[in-house]
Amino acid sequence: MERKLTMPLVLLEMTTSAKLAIAIGLIVFIILLFKLIVGFIKFCFRHPFIFILLLLCGGLGLAFNVLLGGVIILAVLVGGVAFWVLDGFDGLN
Repeated sequence: MERKLTMPLVLLEMTTSAKLAIAIGLIVFIILLFKLIVGFIKFCFRHPFIFILLLLCGGLGLAFNVLLGGVIILAVLVGGVAFWVLDGFDGLN
């Protein structure tokens, strides 16, 4: 009988350094996401004309999604560097 790996089982079978690298990536993502949301709200209140113009032209959602993509890429890079520093790739051989 083939054993099916579900997400909790995958996390149990990971090394400590891999779990730590994932935790670091998640923490960086959460911090940057909240900073992005707060910064976006501040921008909207400080520049109401630009906010209304972007809202009407559809550029507001595009700008937020592009910035969110940058946050995700940065969090993945930080998690990957933490994984590399903690020698997480040695357990994959």
